[in-house]
Amino acid sequence: MSSITQAWIRGFTRFSNRVDLYNFGRWLVLALLVGVVAGLGGALLTWGVDWISSVVLHDVVGFQVPGHGEAAEAGWNFPERPWFLLLVLPLVGLVVGWLVQTFAPEAEGHGTDAVINAYHRERAELRKRVVPVKLITSMLTIGAGGSAGREGPVAQVGAGFGSYLADLLRLGYHDRRVLVISGMAAGIGGMFRAPLGAALFAVEVLYSDPDFESEALIPAIISSIVSYIVVASLTGWNSIFHTADIHFARPHELVAYLVLGMVVAAVGVIYVKVFYGMRDNVFARMPIPNWTKPAVGGFLLAILALAVPQVLGGGYGWLQLTLDNQLPLKILILLLPAKILATSLTISSGGSGGVFAPSLVIGGVTGAIFADLVGRVAPQIAPPTAACVLVGMGGFFAGVAKVPIASLIMVAEMSGSYGLLVPMMLVSSVAYLLTRGVSIYEAQVPGRVDSPAHIGEFQIDILERLTVRQVMEPDQKVVSVHPGASFDAVLEIVGDADQEAFPVVDEHGIVEGMFSLNDVRRVMATPEVWPLLVASDLGVTAHGMAYLEPDDDLHTALQRFTAFKREILPVVDGQPPAPVIGVLRHHQVMEAYDSEINRLREEHAD
Repeated sequence: MSSITQAWIRGFTRFSNRVDLYNFGRWLVLALLVGVVAGLGGALLTWGVDWISSVVLHDVVGFQVPGHGEAAEAGWNFPERPWFLLLVLPLVGLVVGWLVQTFAPEAEGHGTDAVINAYHRERAELRKRVVPVKLITSMLTIGAGGSAGREGPVAQVGAGFGSYLADLLRLGYHDRRVLVISGMAAGIGGMFRAPLGAALFAVEVLYSDPDFESEALIPAIISSIVSYIVVASLTGWNSIFHTADIHFARPHELVAYLVLGMVVAAVGVIYVKVFYGMRDNVFARMPIPNWTKPAVGGFLLAILALAVPQVLGGGYGWLQLTLDNQLPLKILILLLPAKILATSLTISSGGSGGVFAPSLVIGGVTGAIFADLVGRVAPQIAPPTAACVLVGMGGFFAGVAKVPIASLIMVAEMSGSYGLLVPMMLVSSVAYLLTRGVSIYEAQVPGRVDSPAHIGEFQIDILERLTVRQVMEPDQKVVSVHPGASFDAVLEIVGDADQEAFPVVDEHGIVEGMFSLNDVRRVMATPEVWPLLVASDLGVTAHGMAYLEPDDDLHTALQRFTAFKREILPVVDGQPPAPVIGVLRHHQVMEAYDSEINRLREEHAD
């Protein structure tokens, strides 16, 4: 064997020792499989929606929907036979409602929320039948003119295959979670030509607070890239939107963008309130079977579309016209509330589709209206209309979906323009902060520590939520002992007191230590040393904070139990010198932890 070959083998061996090649190869293959299937699902959904739309909206209703991206030059017209909408939309609603309620109720509504819920509360398990049901019902809903997007369906398709793959290969719970996130990223990344934004979206959308599933980020990126390549190879490589070369170069425009962030936040709150208000206060109270409710929503949408046909479908064509500044202010002002209502009628009634596309339309239209008004009132700080549309899209979705980072990257990728990252960062941050507590994805939890998927992984976080005051027994009467008390005096005190541990406190109220009944019993076996002992000799002397305060958290308490090797610590009423108001036992801390874990499980199970 040559020296070069030996050196190569030694080098490869050192590399193998440093890199886990098995896990690297395993996740590369798994992410690739998920990406391929999610990409094929995205392409199939695109073809299905386009075909149904051409038959229903174009041939039957006579409605030419405007194109977007490269097809932006295609014209549009008002429906030639609009009354057919009163038949088509309710009929499609009946079919969708029956399919969903019969075969996969979890396919109802916007699929991304169902994936989030499965991740947190269903051990990341999605039934295999969800994928075909979601694909078919979403094709029908969106293709027939329902105001819904494609991100929910493809997210559920990709996540569903990830869950199925985990079952097929008998992978563990942790791997299943990662595959579900990767599938969600793959579906969205391919569908919207936004592989990086989709990967960030998948790890960010699970939580309403700034938190991430960082362990799934790399597999999500790989699967999203693969899906993007598959979908783009089958349906085209161009960006979703065609925009002019726009760059942020006027710092004083940030004043206008700051106000825009506040405006999209306000509209976002209204959107979420209307969306779930329609579901809970209108459709949920209808005394009819659930499978018929999408038909009611379809009929009401048809009535709305007779007046405002721009609400039909996902709305990317109208958004492209808005970017090109081709829609007058009157139509934009009418379209904004109409799109909010149309989306609520479509999805809140039980229809199948996502909320991403409608959210972009609402945010973009809000930005266009804002640009027009600012241009009239303060033209010196008014940004271009297209800039406000793009920034409004990203900022609005950042607020309502709680994805401030993913949304701005996704919009930049979908438009092929990164020149507005600075104002988009500002607007997204403002919208996110002003919409705290409001989200279009109600299955989100605040952070990883709040997720049932991670219960048991965050002992410290749970203990830090609880305080000594909450756990210790109230109104305790604690007998303390002076450090110089003789052993005979200690025996007398111990005999009269009904407690198992005694804090040693000096005349200034400083806790010097603590001894237990076991410490006393050990000394009682050697009576010859009694005259030599005082109370401070019995227990471990505190060379630090061998006490607790009522507002200390239980993690602090656990640390001090360990540091001083005690099972019981005194609780003092504030910084010494302060009176001893009770004791805390180690087992009380562990019981409180178990109780909180069980409470969280029951809460999230409901």
